[in-house]
Amino acid sequence: MNELISAYQFVPLSDLAVLRDRLLGWARELQLFGTVLIAPEGINFSLGGRPDALDEWLVRLAGECGIDNPVLHRQPVAAVPFLRLKVRIRSEIIAFDASLDPGRARTGEALDPEAWHRLLEQSGLQLVDTRNDYEYRIGSFRGAANPGIDRFTEFADWARDHLDPEQPVAMFCTGGVRCEKASARLLADGFSKVYHLRGGILAYLQRYAGQPSLWDGECFVFDDRVSVDHELKPSERPVCAGCRHPHDDLPSDGMPPVNRVGDCRLCGRHFEPERLDGVRERVRQIALAHARGQSHLGPQAPLPDQREVPNT
Repeated sequence: MNELISAYQFVPLSDLAVLRDRLLGWARELQLFGTVLIAPEGINFSLGGRPDALDEWLVRLAGECGIDNPVLHRQPVAAVPFLRLKVRIRSEIIAFDASLDPGRARTGEALDPEAWHRLLEQSGLQLVDTRNDYEYRIGSFRGAANPGIDRFTEFADWARDHLDPEQPVAMFCTGGVRCEKASARLLADGFSKVYHLRGGILAYLQRYAGQPSLWDGECFVFDDRVSVDHELKPSERPVCAGCRHPHDDLPSDGMPPVNRVGDCRLCGRHFEPERLDGVRERVRQIALAHARGQSHLGPQAPLPDQREVPNT
């Protein structure tokens, strides 16, 4: 049995090029696959492999890099949902506001899944999903507001326009890292009380697997599983080979339903002929791989304006 681990920590990091090479070497040695992002503010990663290899990864991070207190989520998986390993240097581990460092700034009160569950049963709470619109549409906490954003950088403006700073705010995301930054922004903007879910949706679903909960639908994840259900099992939901987003009316092969001028009827994205030819070829290669009983990264290949990210 393999395991999947998703984690982040806001901790000052330096000599990032050297650190990148070190982390890449460790991950290769330990036969881990997935994505690691490092920035001056910290680290964010989602990796799969043998449990003992992941244990060793965490030991090395703590002992040699000072990354000794990550917020992490681990779960057993039948197969690692990554086919490649990527270690990237970024200006931020989750793009939001480079001037805001949750490692130094005051952040919201982080609640474990049980405390979060109790909080959501109270009245007078502004419950907010900080994820992107396409993630919200396939699943969210009951009664949560959808900011309708396409990028996390749009969240701060939405919050100023739609939330009451005098009323408590409870926010959540996939793994917790977005809420560290979002809660710091809200507190800096004068909000009086801000809570967030420690470990994110994944931690909540793991705690309440097989039990009544306040979550409805599926949770989008940034790997080959596409989304997971309440039991953290892959939903096998198709994902668009063009935009990487799930859609309810998407064909099973993931081909975006475009009209004769290249506009997708599901998301409105326009595909230039060259880009559309590439998408068609990817869909064809995915079908051939599946016919051979093999995995294929097809729909997870990012568009030019998208970055690969671990679960956030």
